Amino acid sequence: MVRAIMLLSLISLLSFAGDNGLTITTKGTGTNITAKQVGNGNSSYILCGANSSGSMPGTTYTSHTCGSATLNTTVIGHSNSTRLYTVWSNNMDNNYTITVTGDDNFVWLDQDEDDNVSTITQTGNDNHAEQLGSGDDNVYSITQTGNDKYAKIFTFADDSDFTILQYGTGEHNAYIFNYPNADNNSATVTQYGTGNKDADIFFYSDADNTTVNLTQSGAGAHAANMKFYTDDYNLNVTQSGATNQAYTATFNCTSNCTKTITITQE
Repeated sequence: MVRAIMLLSLISLLSFAGDNGLTITTKGTGTNITAKQVGNGNSSYILCGANSSGSMPGTTYTSHTCGSATLNTTVIGHSNSTRLYTVWSNNMDNNYTITVTGDDNFVWLDQDEDDNVSTITQTGNDNHAEQLGSGDDNVYSITQTGNDKYAKIFTFADDSDFTILQYGTGEHNAYIFNYPNADNNSATVTQYGTGNKDADIFFYSDADNTTVNLTQSGAGAHAANMKFYTDDYNLNVTQSGATNQAYTATFNCTSNCTKTITITQE
């Protein structure tokens, strides 16, 4: 078991001078990491499930176990960034949380394999987010709240739930791409006012029994664009007020499938 607690801005004056930064690379089961920064340059980087050789995830790291882990990053203010990775293989029953609060933001959370829960919350300024995942029975959540927003979930897995909730004022976006092996998944995207928004939800390949709920809402613009290469699905789209709207969908299932499609624009 590994337990690491980093309260960088509380123990280093350099944190207040814009230097921050943090890198943790670990492996094994039962890891518990809590990282907190607070002010100025920020950055962060936590990688669980890797042997120590290597320079960046996806290059020369060797995969190792990261199971039953709790990995938390809190930032609070200024230039931000933060990333949280696992390396494929034996990364199960993990709980990942990244909370930011203000300024230039961006996150990026990579979870692998089954039975994981990952949560991203940002509160203000330029935002962004992203989540990459594989494996079954996972839960993905992105909440953003103020300023430019955007979000993105890219996954290939069954029996998983995706939620993106953004909120006002304007810009928004969102994007969920699930390919392949995407049975029994559900996606919920809510965006809200005032204006802009977008969406784009693509479920490709073997994606049976899919449920999608999209709400966009007030003062105009909206859009959507959805592609379902699946057998059975349930789709609910509401866009709402003050006009603009648009909606495009591609559904490839023409026989031996059950489709329920509800579209409201207003």
